[in-house]
Amino acid sequence: MKGLIQYSIGMINMAASMDVYKFSHIEPSVPDGQRGEGDLADQSIPVARSGHRIVVTDGDLYSLGGYNPKYWDVENTEETYFPLFKELWQFNFVSRKWRKLNTTGHMPLELASHAAVRDNNKLLAYGGTGVPFGEASSNDLHVCGLTSHKWQHFKCTGQHPEKKYGHAMLLIGRYLYVCGGTTGFVYNMDVHRLSLDTLVWEKLSSDQESPSDPDGRYRHEMACFQHRLYIFGGGTAGEAYRFELIPTFCLTELAWENISAVPDKRFGFPAPRRCHSCCQLNNDVYMCGGMDGVKILPDLWRFSLATHTWLKMSQDMVLPTYFHAADIAPNGCMYIFGGVTAIDNVRTSEIYRIWLKVPSLQEIAWNGLIGALPNTDNVDKQNLAELGVPAHFLDRIS
Repeated sequence: MKGLIQYSIGMINMAASMDVYKFSHIEPSVPDGQRGEGDLADQSIPVARSGHRIVVTDGDLYSLGGYNPKYWDVENTEETYFPLFKELWQFNFVSRKWRKLNTTGHMPLELASHAAVRDNNKLLAYGGTGVPFGEASSNDLHVCGLTSHKWQHFKCTGQHPEKKYGHAMLLIGRYLYVCGGTTGFVYNMDVHRLSLDTLVWEKLSSDQESPSDPDGRYRHEMACFQHRLYIFGGGTAGEAYRFELIPTFCLTELAWENISAVPDKRFGFPAPRRCHSCCQLNNDVYMCGGMDGVKILPDLWRFSLATHTWLKMSQDMVLPTYFHAADIAPNGCMYIFGGVTAIDNVRTSEIYRIWLKVPSLQEIAWNGLIGALPNTDNVDKQNLAELGVPAHFLDRIS
């Protein structure tokens, strides 16, 4: 073990120069010859998908649902719902192994373009569409415990949003905010809020149209800063929206306003897009991928919520993708999973990550240590604890 620790110290020195703002691929650990990305019989890794959602912790990635037209003709059982994936998968960053979770309770069936957020050790999933798209949509809230693996259907009251998909959702304190989306035929930008304490919905946006109201859309993204909801991109079946003006909804005045953004000094504004991803880290939003209706975009942008300034990052995605899913772990690392890589017909099951800030010294040491340990998922946690590894890192091993 002493030799291993000395080796890990060398790894730590190497990890100290870990690339920040650079995408890297995470190769899952699977048995030899079992990396079957299109084989439903191989349950060691999810098959390629789009329209799913992920949430991440420092230790794990969880992926819910998704769609792949390749499986339209697969015969369903009581447990399946193809071409949608009635599945919740867990990927552990230490062992690099996928695990399809055996959940109990009622998993939602509307598993394409739903919305999902993490509330501590719970996954909250709202809305989405089943098949046929737009004809089997939802306005229900389902919650799954990430440790209990038990689903609950929350019965809410009040001014429910209409059944829809492609909406944006944020958890702010004890409230869920839902904005926009489509029924499959009509697009809107309605803003609703749900109290997680009372389970009562209320509509915040006005039914009376105003010149400042943004156009209805779906597959946009949302962030929050100083009592305002910021809306990024999105579109309709035939249009993708631009980024010179950012629609914002004031949560105190309950009114829409367009805020003029400041372009990148060299590259200007991002290209219009929908089906992209946006993740908020403190006062910045990181946007990547998406499609403009013609081409798939690979770029990564940062938007400052404090100065309203766009900055094009130097690194592009390894694989231009849309309809993917992304989330940022508490430690500042953003993960991207799945999506469409060739318009309408090629999907992926790859995972990529990018550090959006310099990792802490503890994170660097941890990455060096697990890089030096063979078969990390089988390591004796007690031995690591006796060597002084903090308990919150040991909890990441599963």
